[in-house]
Amino acid sequence: MTHVMIWLSGGIIEKVAFFDSKLQALKTLADFVKGMDLHDDDAAVFGPEGLVANAKDFLDENNDFIQDHDLINKLESDKETPDSIYIIGNPAHRLGFMVVSSDDPLGYKNPIEAVSELGQMRKSAGDHLKLYRVVPVERPIVTRAELEQYNAENEIEDFLFSLVEEYVKE
Repeated sequence: MTHVMIWLSGGIIEKVAFFDSKLQALKTLADFVKGMDLHDDDAAVFGPEGLVANAKDFLDENNDFIQDHDLINKLESDKETPDSIYIIGNPAHRLGFMVVSSDDPLGYKNPIEAVSELGQMRKSAGDHLKLYRVVPVERPIVTRAELEQYNAENEIEDFLFSLVEEYVKE
């Protein structure tokens, strides 16, 4: 799930839904805006990079719903970003999550190729294999203390923190 829609009522989160498709999330937002109470309700769609659209994007200066059929397409198309990478994984492997491949490459930029490869692999290995979209990590996700403890417990010596500093909080 790459997109989330959050509904608010009276300033309190009332409902949250997750979507694989940005277009479907935007259509759901538009449908909500058509009947929402302008004084109490609000909603927004967020993606990996942050806010995609909110209820106000579907309202004109008089707070009337904009009947432009192309508005959703103007806000965002359903096409994946050109730098999306797909991998096939086995979430049920006895050793833990495993990336699988019948041959190189392990990652696919073309979603059609990725789905085709998944179908071929499921034919021989089973339908427990799943398709994943890789999302780059762009902020710190561990503390230096956590990493030091992990390295000590696993007897990792001479670790160079400078090589991973963008992922480490002080």
